[in-house]
Amino acid sequence: MDSNIGAHAAMTPINENVCLSACTSKDDFDKLKQGLTLLEQAKVYDHNRDYYAAIRHYRDGVDYLMDEFMSRACANEQSKEYLRIKCHKILNRVDILKKLIKQQEHETIQEAINNDEQQKESEN
Repeated sequence: MDSNIGAHAAMTPINENVCLSACTSKDDFDKLKQGLTLLEQAKVYDHNRDYYAAIRHYRDGVDYLMDEFMSRACANEQSKEYLRIKCHKILNRVDILKKLIKQQEHETIQEAINNDEQQKESEN
């Protein structure tokens, strides 16, 4: 038997069709749909300045997307690279939100200190 038969068999239209049908079954894109739904919810939370919820949803959405595409043998490298770039941008937004939260917490603490000092001055 020729040792190249296995390599040649991977190129036959039958195997390509099997790959396509494996990638388009009814439940096959559940993780993708869940990830996109979480990202849409994250944008709403972000817009409404609920940064903790936005961060959680952004992270979970990215996890679903990455899990979906990294587990696909039939996803091409261009699709995977596009997804990596998009996920990187989303995670950059998460970093920005973390900084905003930290800044808000610092401002809240500083405001509390100032209010406390003003209250003590008014009592004297």
